Amino acid sequence: MPNSIGPTGLEVKTRAELIAEMTTAFEGIYGTDINLDSDSPDGQMMGIFVQSVLDLEDLLVQIYNMFDPDNAVGVVLDQRVAINGIQRQAGTFTVTPVTIVTSQACNLYGLDQTVQPIYTVQDNAGNKWLLEDTLLIGGAGSQVANFRAELPGANLTIPNTITIAVTIVLGVVSVNNPTLYTTLGLNEESDAALKVRRQKSVSLASQGYLAGLLAALENINGVASAFVYENVTDSVDSDGVPGHSIWVIVSGTATDAEIANAIYTKRNAGCGMKGSATYTITQVDGSPFVVLWDTVLSENLFIVFTATSIDGADVPDIAAIRAGLPSAFVPGVNEEVNINALATQVQILDPNTLVTNAGFSDARTQTFALSGIPASGTFMIRYNGNNSGAINWNDAIGTIQTKLQAIPGLGSATITGSLASQSLVASLSAVSQVQTLLTIVNNSLETVAPAAITFTNDLGAQPTLEPSTKQYQFVVAEENIIITPMELLPQTATVLTAATRQFTAYGGYGEYTYSISLDGSGGASVDSDGLYEAGPNPGVDNVKATDELGNSITSVVTVT
Repeated sequence: MPNSIGPTGLEVKTRAELIAEMTTAFEGIYGTDINLDSDSPDGQMMGIFVQSVLDLEDLLVQIYNMFDPDNAVGVVLDQRVAINGIQRQAGTFTVTPVTIVTSQACNLYGLDQTVQPIYTVQDNAGNKWLLEDTLLIGGAGSQVANFRAELPGANLTIPNTITIAVTIVLGVVSVNNPTLYTTLGLNEESDAALKVRRQKSVSLASQGYLAGLLAALENINGVASAFVYENVTDSVDSDGVPGHSIWVIVSGTATDAEIANAIYTKRNAGCGMKGSATYTITQVDGSPFVVLWDTVLSENLFIVFTATSIDGADVPDIAAIRAGLPSAFVPGVNEEVNINALATQVQILDPNTLVTNAGFSDARTQTFALSGIPASGTFMIRYNGNNSGAINWNDAIGTIQTKLQAIPGLGSATITGSLASQSLVASLSAVSQVQTLLTIVNNSLETVAPAAITFTNDLGAQPTLEPSTKQYQFVVAEENIIITPMELLPQTATVLTAATRQFTAYGGYGEYTYSISLDGSGGASVDSDGLYEAGPNPGVDNVKATDELGNSITSVVTVT
């Protein structure tokens, strides 16, 4: 076939056709007795000519195919989608707070000026961070300032890793990021995502249609995701959307004005709106029009599972699993989570770990099962680092509820059950966002002598779980991943009398309490950080770590 563009599109010669054509040409020049076998010099030379033409044909085919936006890539895709009136969404920058310790007065210049070099720091992975606003520091002390990533994208920060000062300034003693980022940047829109959005963009020219509104929202730079739900009935639907109204939910960094303008332009005339975010648009006649929508909210996801070694020899790497899951297991907006997807991600992080007894919870309802004889003991409930007042073992449910609601953030929490039945049910369904689990601390039970109250906390974990409403997106945090059985490393150790050894617990939930459960060396001790010190005598000691939910693990120490 000839190289041509016809009714069926671009047609180019095949390798066989090129070989036949060149064979005829070579024989016309050198005679029919020329040896054009592939292992002959002339045959190899002809092969080079054929391959050169095929390479040019392949390039021609690629150029031709990329006139279709669905086949275009990179800069060419940017050119094609411009025909539809859209452009690739640029990445945004991650912002993280950094603590700066100084020994004297100094000036640190930020991105808010263009004269002086911008003060820059770096993390241990080589990522650079630029000071946002200039700091004029008057003397010794510490300052917390926001730093922006040098490059756009989702630059995840790990606490205590931004410690290198790239810009050397006299008086700066140290830099450090004790917390996570405050704003996570967005990666530049990928080719695949841009192609999907381009296909939807053909609705942009419509007026008053749901698809047109969604396309307009997704075309705003900085919008990470957008959803439009419509209620065409006369009454409020199950999502709380009024009759003949829409509910727009948007995530990302777009401005209120851009979002409101898209809704105002594309909504149907007379259509109602649901949402807590508002923006007032001035209409052509000068009258105000209030636009309503909602932004995506985060909902903490609690993950519970048992980690079992597959080979039976090496213990699961709980530390790696807990550190890796927050970035590997990222549900979308209003996306259901399931244990199969969780098990897959855990296997990727540690191929030697088998996930069993897995479940998810938003911890809005928590059940405590307490054991002990009702008597004159006391305990306290802890939430998000704050303790309730002392609760008597025989307090009435109303009294316990009052003390629970006095904890910051739990004003709407309710308690049911009874201590007589040795169970309490704490319902947090009215709390706007559950941040942490309830735990019991400082517990004692007076029978004939003080005794500890033992308890278990049932989170009601489910194999699948959906966000509480379509507005929410599950967020996985390392501290909310509860893995049992706990690990205490080293599992066994041999030390000399009066020697020390560091023990570190993994798994469970919350802070760990270290203790000596068996003191065979006569005076062994362990501090709150897990540093063990042997007693003066040879023997066997047991070091125990207990988490806030009562899970525990023990290591054996032989003292010689």
